Amino acid sequence: MAYVHRRVKAGRTIEHRKMQSYRIHTKGVQRGPNHGTTSAKQAKINERVAEEHLRWDLNANFGHRDLHAVLHYYAKDTSFEEILEHKAVFLRNLRKICKKRGIKYKAVVVIETKRMTNPHIHVVITHMDPEIITEAWEFVPRGGGGVSFKPLDRRGNHAKLAAYLVKESRSTMEKYREIGKRGKRYSKTQNMAKPVITYTTVAASSWRKEPKPSKGAVLYMFDDGSTTRSGWHEISGYPYQEYFEVFNE
Repeated sequence: MAYVHRRVKAGRTIEHRKMQSYRIHTKGVQRGPNHGTTSAKQAKINERVAEEHLRWDLNANFGHRDLHAVLHYYAKDTSFEEILEHKAVFLRNLRKICKKRGIKYKAVVVIETKRMTNPHIHVVITHMDPEIITEAWEFVPRGGGGVSFKPLDRRGNHAKLAAYLVKESRSTMEKYREIGKRGKRYSKTQNMAKPVITYTTVAASSWRKEPKPSKGAVLYMFDDGSTTRSGWHEISGYPYQEYFEVFNE
């Protein structure tokens, strides 16, 4: 199999992932160790892909001073069916208020339903007066609800936020299965900018242990302090390497 270099440009971030192509055979490429069942591996892939797509959506559409709002419930016994209805009502209210005020916005919405905590609805949204979001939400849930806000930072790569939100959505996917419905980990407005994804075939020698950033960019540092990640594909077992470039504003 040949090596393929995937580039994903989303906002100020370009993600690089070098991996095996399943169409072109490369001699001498060794597979990694085989761990876990196929279903467990597929579940891991599904979550990784969901995190990738959410990260690309966030990076391509949101930046400094846009908002991460959390819609809180006062009633702990709110059912999942109620939460789905409340989400729909909140979004309708938000559209009406913003249309009346001539405000255009983008938004990503994630439901959190972990046990032992009140349910939450996470909303990443274009910068606006927080009172608009509060007005759209506070009287929607049974017993009322509050809103907390955190502005997004200047770093240009919202990888940690995407990972956190996908992790929080695990319980939500379980709730969908419990009620026999197919659901998504997150929803988004239709006006979102899309990432630009390109693929090129590259030689094995292009796998540098420490890639250098392009002019005007820095390499994103992962939680372990490294600027590259390497591993094996969950099902094929073939290796990959990835690193992220973040360009200056």
